[in-house]
Amino acid sequence: MSRSSAVTVLVLLGAALLCLALAPLAVPDSYDVVRHSVSESAGQGVPGAWVARTGFVLLGLAVLVEAARAGEAWGPWGRGAHAVYGAGMFGVAVFSHSPWYSAAWDRAEDTLHAVASTTVGFAFMVGVLAVTIRRGRRPGWIRVLDIVALVAAVVLPLTMLTMPFVAGAAQRLLFAIGLTWYGVEAVRLARPDAPGRYREL
Repeated sequence: MSRSSAVTVLVLLGAALLCLALAPLAVPDSYDVVRHSVSESAGQGVPGAWVARTGFVLLGLAVLVEAARAGEAWGPWGRGAHAVYGAGMFGVAVFSHSPWYSAAWDRAEDTLHAVASTTVGFAFMVGVLAVTIRRGRRPGWIRVLDIVALVAAVVLPLTMLTMPFVAGAAQRLLFAIGLTWYGVEAVRLARPDAPGRYREL
């Protein structure tokens, strides 16, 4: 990945993070960041939902650019899975979650949002695992980040299902870990020795 591509990815990730962080401020005051998910801040008919939806689109675009530029460092499985993640984020933005408060909403759209969200969750897990395997067995802090990302991709969605009163906090932590993983990878991929070092690992 060229430095200019890495900068593009980092700028998009930063803009996505900003949108997702500001989203709770754009929606009605009854929104609770601990209880209500990021998806709910982009919910159907919710005033200010465009802020979170913009964040989803920016994140999807960032990951698509990164997957397209990762080359042999991520391998075909890694690139493919992360490309699915990036494309899936557009689906998350287009098809919205039901609102957290009593209001009219479309069940079919909510279902499509759930399908898109599940798809990006699995795609992230498969993509990180594929890149981790491609790195090889050499220990290091980057492998700790890989493991944290993989564990988070399993544990945090389960937390959201079993403890809905902290669903918002769990999903925000998941997004934070994902954004960190993609940001670190963008920096690593921009290093001149990255592809060769990946082969060596």
